[in-house]
Amino acid sequence: MKRRNYWVLFAILLLALINLSPSKQSTLIRNEEGVIPEPVSLPNPKEVQEPGHFRVAVQMNEGEFLRLQQWNYEYMNQFADQVELVNLPSGESYRDLLQQFELGESPDVLLLDNDWIRKFASSGYLLPAERYYSSPLSGEVLSVTLGQNEWNGYLWGVPFDTDPYVFAYNPALIKELGLDHPPQSADDWEKLLSSFKKQSRIPSLLAADISEPYAALSLLWQFGGNAAAGSPPFEMSEGMQRGIRYLEELRPYLLRYDTEAQSASNVWKRIYDGEVAICLTRASQIRDGQHPRMEAFIPDSGNTGTAMWSYGRSFVVSSKSPNAEAAGAWIEEMTGAGRQREWHETTGHLPVLKSLYFEFERNKIPAWVPASLVGSKPDALPVGSLLPEQMEQFARLTTDFMNYRLTLEQYGKEIAQIGRDK
Repeated sequence: MKRRNYWVLFAILLLALINLSPSKQSTLIRNEEGVIPEPVSLPNPKEVQEPGHFRVAVQMNEGEFLRLQQWNYEYMNQFADQVELVNLPSGESYRDLLQQFELGESPDVLLLDNDWIRKFASSGYLLPAERYYSSPLSGEVLSVTLGQNEWNGYLWGVPFDTDPYVFAYNPALIKELGLDHPPQSADDWEKLLSSFKKQSRIPSLLAADISEPYAALSLLWQFGGNAAAGSPPFEMSEGMQRGIRYLEELRPYLLRYDTEAQSASNVWKRIYDGEVAICLTRASQIRDGQHPRMEAFIPDSGNTGTAMWSYGRSFVVSSKSPNAEAAGAWIEEMTGAGRQREWHETTGHLPVLKSLYFEFERNKIPAWVPASLVGSKPDALPVGSLLPEQMEQFARLTTDFMNYRLTLEQYGKEIAQIGRDK
């Protein structure tokens, strides 16, 4: 009998020890009612990553920055990373940033205009996107934005938004000048210019900010100044010569304005009042002047080869950043479909994800955005590490030409030299 009692006591003690012994895989915690809940797996200490601390630099207007700042706060509340978001002064140029990269004082992440990406990448300042970004880009993102991000067989940035040039126009005035539709070819522009010269009621044919070199280049493309996608942007072809002649004819009938100035809103009133037939502007600025007497139009690239310049921005990561993985997670959060949709609704910048265009009404994509934007090819826009310097040279020449400081022959001769001078 004693022996049996000993075995019972021994069994009780053994069960108690089993219940009290800690487990390597889970921990059991009794709640207030004394009920043991389902086991909770403990994380493997080797899989727990240290919180990242990195710096993101952007250059945007106050409204855009406030929205991005809100997203950043939401991100830090959800994740352990500490992200310092900085809005660079508008006067700080990309050349200033290049110097920071040279000195090793660059931010971890930078929102960069696409036409500058090859310059930074070829200088060795950026990491390939595949090193920090795991989601697919090819096939999912507009090819025209990816084409600007490619260099040496790699993608060097994650596209964030796109902002193509657009023609806003008064349909009644276009019809009055003899066209049933906005100009879609060099021949249409020739007819429009000829008709405009014969009338005196409409003061200006076109409003544009010619100080923006890509606006002037887009006009030359529309006037016939581009041969085909992938061709050198300043090649003095027959079409380019024709485009320069039309630009000269346009000078007296051009209403110039500064897109960054507050007076730019006056352009929309002039279109409404019938004082300007067409305005060349960016897609993000269209809704500022939207009214029943105005329509918008992006020429199809099939009409003239390369149609209009499309601005775009991409997030890039410094090759010196010790937080590339954490930076990549932040970029992925900022560029998702939901964020793209919200960014478009807030700023007017168009999304870069193709899937959002397939349901354009649901995602509030304007009906005037052509299908060719989604189907654009990677070489639809000129790219190159020297393109920023070339465009600065083109801007100076165009300003002198439009201010009558260069003749037609001088302007054409100087443009033909762009890209040849090494």
